[in-house]
Amino acid sequence: MTTADTLPLAPLPETPKKRRRYIGWAIAAGVLVVVVVIGAFVAESVARGIATDRIHDELVTGLALEADHPMNIDLGGGSLIVQGLAGTVDSVHIAIDDVPLGDIVGDIALTATGIPIDMDKPVATVDATVTVDAANVEKLAGSVEGVALDSVTLGDGVIEVAATLEALVFSIPVSATVAPSAADGQLVLAPQSITINGTSTGVDELRDGPLGSLAGGLFGQQSICIAQYLPAILTLEGVDVTETAVVLDFSGDGAVLGADDLAAKGTCH
Repeated sequence: MTTADTLPLAPLPETPKKRRRYIGWAIAAGVLVVVVVIGAFVAESVARGIATDRIHDELVTGLALEADHPMNIDLGGGSLIVQGLAGTVDSVHIAIDDVPLGDIVGDIALTATGIPIDMDKPVATVDATVTVDAANVEKLAGSVEGVALDSVTLGDGVIEVAATLEALVFSIPVSATVAPSAADGQLVLAPQSITINGTSTGVDELRDGPLGSLAGGLFGQQSICIAQYLPAILTLEGVDVTETAVVLDFSGDGAVLGADDLAAKGTCH
C-alpha cells in the first residue's frame, strides 16, 4: 500500500477529566457555602443566647426579681453579630409579667434602641410601661390616708373611689372621682368631684367644711411613690386609666443600663 492509500486515523475521544474536575470543584464550593451558612447560623444563635442571658441577669438585679423569673426578650431582626461589630444593637423589646411593686404587682414592657455593646455607655432611647390591673389597683386603697375605702373602680381616664364616713350616729356614703397624674416620680391622685349621699358638691367646699376632718385623705391630693420600686434610670412621665388597668409611662433616654445603674432605685421628692 502506498502512502497515498493510507487512511487518516480518527482522533481519540477526549477524556472527561476536566469536566469531572469542574464538577468536583462545584461540589466542594457548595459544601463550603453550606458549612459557612451553618457556622454563621450557629454563631448568631450563640450570640443571641449570650445577649439574652445577660439582659435577663441585668433585669433580675435591677428589678429585684427571682433568678428564674420568666421574661420575654426580643432582640429584633437583623444579624446581632453584624450589629455587635458596629458597636450598637438596634433595638431590644422586653416583657416581664408580675413584677413586685411594693404590695402590688404589675406587668412591665420595655423598649430600648441604640444599645451600646459597652454597657457603661448610654442607650439612645428607653421607653417603658407598667400596667397595673384593677385587682391590684384596689390594693392601693390602703394608701389613702385618713379613710378606709369601700371600693375602687376604674373608668375612662379616672378612678372612682367610695367610702362611708361616720359622723356621730350617722353613716354618710361618699364617693370621689379621682384624676391620676405623674409628678416627681410619684403617682398623684387628685379628686375632681365629690358626691355625698347622692349629691354632687365642690371639692374645696367639702375640704373646708365639717366633713373635711373626717376624710381629709379622700378630699385632698394623695401621692403614691412608684419610683422607689423601679430603677432610678426610669422617670414616670404619664398615667393612663382604662376600665381594666392603670398604665404608667416611663422614659429613660440616655440611660446607662449597666448592673450598678439598674440596681439603683428611684426616689420621690
